[in-house]
Amino acid sequence: MSQWQEIPSYPTCFVCGDKNPIGLKMKFRAKGKMVRAEFIAKPEHCGYQGIVHGGIISAILDEGMGWTGWLQLEKYYLTVELKIRLKKSMRAGEKYHFEGKLVRKLGKIYVAEGTITDTNGELYAEGEGKYYITDF
Repeated sequence: MSQWQEIPSYPTCFVCGDKNPIGLKMKFRAKGKMVRAEFIAKPEHCGYQGIVHGGIISAILDEGMGWTGWLQLEKYYLTVELKIRLKKSMRAGEKYHFEGKLVRKLGKIYVAEGTITDTNGELYAEGEGKYYITDF
């Protein structure tokens, strides 16, 4: 598998759904145990003027890390635990990159890590999540 593959989205999802009018509409791509995506937050995704809300950043990390199991499992997931570290304020209108990787699988749960960086590779946020594999 040498090419990055677009992975499915859930239509109404705030982060990846294309039918959510206020969502980020992010397109995630996977290769092996890795997932990547780019995004530009809008002013309506901010808390303080021009500064992306921490909840939005957490949602992006959660969503991206959750998708790391898709190529191996082809199953949807539910978040069990989420740890987020916000390093720097992110600004609306600027491009950021998400990258996540599947770390390990423990029965019906898998663990993933993720980061958000700017176009220069500077770290803005990082996280770790545990996800439960569902049958729906």
